[in-house]
Amino acid sequence: MTPEELHQRLLDPHVYPSPPGTIELRETHASCVYLTDQKVYKIKKPVNLGFLDFSTLERRHHFCQQEILLNRRFAPDTYLGVVPIRLHNGELLIDGQEGEIIEYAVVMSRLPEERMLDRLVERNDPSLPEEVVRLGTSLAQMHQDCQICRGDAEDVATVVQRNWEENFNQTEQYAGVTIRSEALDLLRERMHLAIDNLRRQMQEREAAGRVRDGHGDLHADHICLTYPICIYDCIEFNRRFRVGDILADLAFLLMDLDKRGRQDLARIIEQTWSSLLGEEIDPALLRFYEIYRAFVRGKVNSFLVDDPELPEKEQMAARQRAKEYFDLALGYLVPPTLFITCGTMGVGKTTLSRALSLAVRGTHLRSDIVRKELFGLDPRQHHPAAFGEGLYAPVRSRQTYEQLLKLAGSEIATGQSVIVDAAFGDQEERQRFRQLASAAGLPFVLLYLHCDEELTRQRLTQRWEEGTDSSDGRPEILQQQLSSFVRPTAKENAITIDTGRECHDNIQVILLNLLEKNNIIGVLR
Repeated sequence: MTPEELHQRLLDPHVYPSPPGTIELRETHASCVYLTDQKVYKIKKPVNLGFLDFSTLERRHHFCQQEILLNRRFAPDTYLGVVPIRLHNGELLIDGQEGEIIEYAVVMSRLPEERMLDRLVERNDPSLPEEVVRLGTSLAQMHQDCQICRGDAEDVATVVQRNWEENFNQTEQYAGVTIRSEALDLLRERMHLAIDNLRRQMQEREAAGRVRDGHGDLHADHICLTYPICIYDCIEFNRRFRVGDILADLAFLLMDLDKRGRQDLARIIEQTWSSLLGEEIDPALLRFYEIYRAFVRGKVNSFLVDDPELPEKEQMAARQRAKEYFDLALGYLVPPTLFITCGTMGVGKTTLSRALSLAVRGTHLRSDIVRKELFGLDPRQHHPAAFGEGLYAPVRSRQTYEQLLKLAGSEIATGQSVIVDAAFGDQEERQRFRQLASAAGLPFVLLYLHCDEELTRQRLTQRWEEGTDSSDGRPEILQQQLSSFVRPTAKENAITIDTGRECHDNIQVILLNLLEKNNIIGVLR
């Protein structure tokens, strides 16, 4: 029976013990997961990806057993065992006694979807700040209980360096697809420098017992905030990816929350965990491991871009995710910075600002929202007026920029990057924000956004017809704004961005420009 034939048979509820009502399928690059009402059956794909090898039935059986053994450390009641899948007289039998064994499955109890951390974050559950304190406590106990690993043939710094080289080599084929070649080169250079700078600290932490047999794949999708908390799906296929500094294990989850825009939750977990373990976390070492985790996720999602078994829609989604992770890896190198956009309505300022704010873990201040809130209006309601009148009269625009300046100053004071998303069609306003950054000792980045005028009009028309955006920009007033708009001069050193290009390609251009042209070394020293 071919893997595809087996897959089709496993979608039939009647082949399962106590047949469920329906079967839900979830698929990764290495496994197919079949969810019934009460249980989960996980089948490993017959693949050899270099860093994992499930190419034979014997190897898949071995790693199924390893998955049970290793995950029962963290979720003993969830991992039920390994069962054979047999073929007997043309009938597929799961956990049967007769027939040829054609595959093995890991069997788990199904966890409640509504308590998964990724779902709770997605719906912005109000209990999260309290719940992640509980999670930080659970993670501290988990890492305290993990086996200390000493005496391996290679020290942890050497292993990390080898892992980085493997990551870079495996990602090279996706240069220009999910990551710019220049970004890959810069990360390779900076990570080599970082390992040299951090090597002694890594070795000292290893000597102190901080290198342990941990989880290796610790992100929000693998955490269920039940009572007790269930942490599952650790790496079983490669010990090298699972054994490491417990800070590297934690960094995976912190990075994942950063990418989801929940830096607040990441910091609560970090503080809870470090306090309970008596850890004095070096920000440079933590940042190094966060970059590592973001890069690995970018790499793994890149693998899916050309997976022939995936539908085109899923390949495109994987491409998007990979770019976002690589954006974040670059963004971790960027110190707190004040960014401002500059461009007419409809050029894509907000789209780019949102993506940039996630990449640099910054605060996004949008003038469309700030303006309406300043004057006591609902940002979701439109207030169309003739150009330069009503809510957009010069005096009200000046007040809006004054409020943006005040808000940006407050955020900068907390050590955050800030992206001010506004037209900034007046040089004097741009200069005021430049002076704010200078006074705070922060880099200042002026982003001049433009695209083909016809594309701008198309975007404005579509946005206005959809009626779901806060902007009051409309095609009929674009020409008036173009006529009065003052573009940045050469002396203002703006980064010019063509928003007709793909957004995440532009994000990497911006971050590369900041890191290279401004000679910013990053935050790993």
